[in-house]
Amino acid sequence: MNLVSLTFLIFCVITIFIYFVIPKKYQWIILLISSLIFLFYNNLNIGTIIQALIVLLSTYISGILIDKNLQTKKAKHVLITGILIIVGLLIYLKYTNLFLESLNQIFNLFHIDYKFNLVYRNSLIGISYYSLIMISYLIDIYRGAYKVQKNIFKLALFMSYFPILSSGPFIRYNDIEKNLYGNHKFNYERICNGLLRICWGLFKILVISIRIGYFVDTVYSNLTTFYGFFTIIAALLFTLQLYTNFSGSIDVIMGISEIIGIELPENFNIPFFSKTITEFWRNWHITLGAWLKDYIFYPLLKSNMMQSLNTKCKKLFGKKVGKKIPLYLSMLIMWIIIGMWHGGSYNFIVGSGLLQFIFIFFEDILEPIVVKINKKLGFNMNVFSYRLYQMIRTYLLFSFSMIFFRAESVSKAVRIIRSMIIINNPKILLKSFFNAGLDAPDFLVLLVAIGILFIVEILSIKGSVRKQLSKQNIIFRWTIIYILIFSIIIFGCYGAGYDAATFIYQQF
Repeated sequence: MNLVSLTFLIFCVITIFIYFVIPKKYQWIILLISSLIFLFYNNLNIGTIIQALIVLLSTYISGILIDKNLQTKKAKHVLITGILIIVGLLIYLKYTNLFLESLNQIFNLFHIDYKFNLVYRNSLIGISYYSLIMISYLIDIYRGAYKVQKNIFKLALFMSYFPILSSGPFIRYNDIEKNLYGNHKFNYERICNGLLRICWGLFKILVISIRIGYFVDTVYSNLTTFYGFFTIIAALLFTLQLYTNFSGSIDVIMGISEIIGIELPENFNIPFFSKTITEFWRNWHITLGAWLKDYIFYPLLKSNMMQSLNTKCKKLFGKKVGKKIPLYLSMLIMWIIIGMWHGGSYNFIVGSGLLQFIFIFFEDILEPIVVKINKKLGFNMNVFSYRLYQMIRTYLLFSFSMIFFRAESVSKAVRIIRSMIIINNPKILLKSFFNAGLDAPDFLVLLVAIGILFIVEILSIKGSVRKQLSKQNIIFRWTIIYILIFSIIIFGCYGAGYDAATFIYQQF
């Protein structure tokens, strides 16, 4: 059930209608039923039911036992066991082939005449999301952040709340508990604001993202025909496709939750105005970054192993350099995990993990040198032109890394990069440009839509555009909503050429 499908729209309307009609004390039960329907809609079988039950029961039982033995060593053992069960299932379902492929490559390197057959297993939608959510739930109980949830059905709702399963954001139990299980009245303002956000999200996905996808897919699948400037433009556009697809889905999710009365954490904060990759990742997939920092990076950095390494490195290399080594090592591990979370193949590990670490590493190392060089050359680093250069540089670096994210493999990504070096004949470029998935009217629509997106992003710097609109008269507000709706209907990409699989983040 795709977020931009008519089926999902009808499903949400029915859910919201029943949610506000029934007695308020049963509202959370409606959300649970709807979430289970969404969870198993496309993939209901014994295997998927067992997957969900393993995660739910292991979390529920571990949480109860941790809470009962909070002041003893047994709590830590239970915590580790609960986490290992969830992580083990996730690895089994998503990363078995990565392990088998690695073994096959090693065997091939040593000329061993044996090859493992790859296996294909069905996993539930959102397993990467709800697995991490449940792990953080157990860790927070162990830390004493909140009391354990003793109602297994309420815990099941926290695990499977349907809007977030396709693309997040990551939720924390203590942040959402009251809203998720609380009573909510029908509220006109919430309906208007939520509907506006849903429309804006659909505009991003159907008018911009899917349209860019036609161009990118055509270029990347025909590198012998489309190379040079074509592949460069495709790489630059894919970053925008990914952003409008992902942030658009988040807007739909946030809008639905706002109508219901459930507040979710923001996941984006105008990332393309970031001046460094470090800043970019503070504004892109914010909740994933926060999760990894709180539950992977900081615990790892404070671990006995890293503290011991810190002491040794300071003695060997001095305090200034020595303290950086455990920091970078912890960062490297975190970024590898980020890459693996995005998918069980090396192109994700490289594109979403290792390259991001390399960029951030060199940003940190080279920053003092760059500042000194700019001072000597007399460059003013506090002017718009320099900030614009930094934003463009950040966009280019991220776009380069996303070549690996988009490609089916590392070798395909390398072929794409090589094809960029071949220079097109300008006449061929102009002649073939409108044969690469989009015609001239489509490109015109795309340019106008991107311009609207850019204007809204600039306005967002001063605060929420929706909040600014909420202060306007009702006629103006509904005019904006109707404009968005008709823009989606007239210029949206769907029908015979529409492929729901282009909803990128649903695969994670």
